[in-house]
Amino acid sequence: MARSIVMPSLGMFTSEGTLTDWLRPSGSIVNAGEPVAEITTEKATYQIEAPEAGRLHAAAPIGTVLQVQGILGYILAEGELPPVEMKPSGPGEVTTTSARSSSPVTVDRAAQGATVPPAGEIRATPIARKLAAQHAIDLRRLTGSGPGGRIVEADVVAAVERRDAASAATASPGQGPSAISQGRQVRQRLPLAGMRRTIAERLRHSLSTTVSVTLTREVDAEIFLGARQRLLERLGLVGNQLPYDALFVKILATALGERPELNAVIENDTILYLAEVHLGVAVSVPGGLVVPVVYNADAISLGDVAARIRDVSVRAREGQLKPADVGGATATITNLGAFGIDAFTPIINPPQSAILGIGRIQARPVIRGGQLAVGQTVVLSLTFDHRVADGVPAAQLLDVVARLMNDESYLESLA
Repeated sequence: MARSIVMPSLGMFTSEGTLTDWLRPSGSIVNAGEPVAEITTEKATYQIEAPEAGRLHAAAPIGTVLQVQGILGYILAEGELPPVEMKPSGPGEVTTTSARSSSPVTVDRAAQGATVPPAGEIRATPIARKLAAQHAIDLRRLTGSGPGGRIVEADVVAAVERRDAASAATASPGQGPSAISQGRQVRQRLPLAGMRRTIAERLRHSLSTTVSVTLTREVDAEIFLGARQRLLERLGLVGNQLPYDALFVKILATALGERPELNAVIENDTILYLAEVHLGVAVSVPGGLVVPVVYNADAISLGDVAARIRDVSVRAREGQLKPADVGGATATITNLGAFGIDAFTPIINPPQSAILGIGRIQARPVIRGGQLAVGQTVVLSLTFDHRVADGVPAAQLLDVVARLMNDESYLESLA
């Protein structure tokens, strides 16, 4: 039976993507997991893999814009014909063109057993209903792109974007100056679109749906730096082959194992405490950032974590991430230390409950043995969702991170 290749869900506020390339020609024999197509969204370019082995049938031409779950093509068994093309006809009917004949055939969907919602019923996912309520979107006016015509999150997001675009056009007709820009020398006008718009929507959603609190703590980094140097030697690595982020991923993953209160996500009105520790790592790319994921960060080796971060960072900047690279994180780290930032307020990536911000490691005044000295320290900023945990568990999590950074035996055990 033909297996569909579909436009996957690529995270919150990604409602559609453009098919920018077929990596294998139609008719090719492909293996399961082999990249066969590229989808470009407003955030990045992703490779779409074959869901199983078989013969590739490329149904959508390059340049097609697809909604989430839209069909790109199929994987066929040997000798199998592709499914018939479905075209709208009358109410409750579709016109199909047989793969063996060009004659149109009218099929009653109800007779075929297709799912057709009763008149007046609005079929929508819980998150789509919640998002529609937040943005005053009338679900009755939307056409669902989910299974059986169900309205999904991406449909609501697209409706919000259309409405905002229409409002902007109405508020600022033509190319005349707005009240804000009146009398000012504007160097450049750049629409809030693409990746910047996605990031803006995501941040607005985070701030409107989470109860964010940030805790900061200055942590001694002398032992941490010395251990990293020894780990480089023991693992046979040099310089950036062991990024600081890899160590912080392992430390935070271990800390979440000890203090699991914030290894959680919120689904509708339910807190889900998770057994797996999958950590997102914020990566800067032209025009914004993406957050690929290190899966099972608590269970894999430091060397594997470092290799994963190097791999996804390179592919993120080259626009070659896969859908599986960016989903399912339980918490995130974001590091601005390389840019001279000491402390900041990171914003939670919903539905996660925590994000750890890392500042620069810098020589600062410290007290050692009752004496003023100069030592290497780092400021850590933990933002957490107060709905999931109170301040004490969050402070305890940050305390475990600080302790592990100064636990020489623990750091040595990571080799």
